[in-house]
Amino acid sequence: MSAHKLRSGFLIFGDIIVLYSGLVITLFLRYSLDEFEKWFNLHILPFSVLFAIWILIFLVAGLYDPISFSAKEQFHERLIRTMLVAGIVGIILFYLWTQSVITPKTNLVIDLIISVILLLAWRKFYITVILQSAGAKIIFFGWSRETENIARLLQNNQFLGYEPAAVILPSETILKSETGLPVFVLNHDLAKIINRTGARLVVASGDVSSNADFIKMLYEVLPLGIAYLNFAQFYEYITGKIPVSMISEMWFLENLTENKKRAYEAAKRAFDLAVSAVLGVLALFLFPLIILAIKINSPGRAFFRQSRVGKNGHLFELIKFRTMVKDAEKNGAVWAEKDDERITKVGGFLRKTRLDELPQLWNVIKGEMSLIGPRPERPEFVEELKKQIPHYMMRLLVRPGLSGWAQINFPYGASVEDAMEKLQYDLYYIKNRSMGLDLTIALKTLFIMVSRSGR
Repeated sequence: MSAHKLRSGFLIFGDIIVLYSGLVITLFLRYSLDEFEKWFNLHILPFSVLFAIWILIFLVAGLYDPISFSAKEQFHERLIRTMLVAGIVGIILFYLWTQSVITPKTNLVIDLIISVILLLAWRKFYITVILQSAGAKIIFFGWSRETENIARLLQNNQFLGYEPAAVILPSETILKSETGLPVFVLNHDLAKIINRTGARLVVASGDVSSNADFIKMLYEVLPLGIAYLNFAQFYEYITGKIPVSMISEMWFLENLTENKKRAYEAAKRAFDLAVSAVLGVLALFLFPLIILAIKINSPGRAFFRQSRVGKNGHLFELIKFRTMVKDAEKNGAVWAEKDDERITKVGGFLRKTRLDELPQLWNVIKGEMSLIGPRPERPEFVEELKKQIPHYMMRLLVRPGLSGWAQINFPYGASVEDAMEKLQYDLYYIKNRSMGLDLTIALKTLFIMVSRSGR
């Protein structure tokens, strides 16, 4: 099990303890000691169900995403907003739970307030004491722009659990001031460097990891308990992306073997058909309202059809609700921009809630798309991007999706640089795709729809 999963599991376990502690404190405040056991027995089952739902809400809202801890004020605001949603869910649950004698009044309100206070205190303790004190020190072998970015990310976000300790170079080619870290050359004794820095992990960039002298040195220090990762693995582990500029054709041959995914692809297709059929029937009730709103807001057709590039480069016609003014691209294909003036008021709402994507359920049923996968791009942009971005066409190895790993992690894209960033997320998804990852993406997409945080 990875360190990320262990830390997330430990954090979830702590949250569970906190939630039950909040319930106990609430009951102590509300009832006498003689009545405590009776009321605890009445509350334990419905609140256990509620707490399980709350933990799921926390997961979807990103409260277990380590990178979210970087901005404490934003994290506190997110926690409070999430607890408000959790409180509404609690009220609905207790109203629907007819066998429960609990009503969503004083007890639930008190429990919510106490839980928020305890959760904030627990997260502060977790970040400042547990994570920062348990940070593993890293030695980077080789230096590049990507290495510098990761080192800076780790230095600014100590809660990620890693601390850059030193850099080893094949030769004295980079000044110490350029790395901001102690610099050693390869002819130094690696064991001495490890003992001096207290490092427990060596991360090597691709152009030096095949260095025979380095491999021999690393082999000799294995008894010291040192771990090793190549930079692409470490980058993926920390960021949830694949460093496109640091991988070669061999990486694709080693990591994107489709034979291992046949059972998953069959299960995913069955899931796509079942869910799309159910959602499609439910969506039909919304279609007249959406069509009417689009027509009233701006002239033109309610539906928008556009050629997109699908799996293995096959073209298909994507259908969605129109969100821009009529003839928005009469002068040719243009990237959609943030606060794009071509987007209508109704279109803005449809984009934020992702309701404009509902007609694409038909594309899913036809097998042109999947519910989860890289977003399909326009042929004009694909032709441009494949010339400027290495390995860009590899995102076409799988069916495109209504939502994807890139969409929930990097929701805005309006340039070649943005497309490069999204490709890194797309490659991570293609390599690691599974029903578990698909479910995570689906739940977070649902959260984006409900919170209207899409674009």
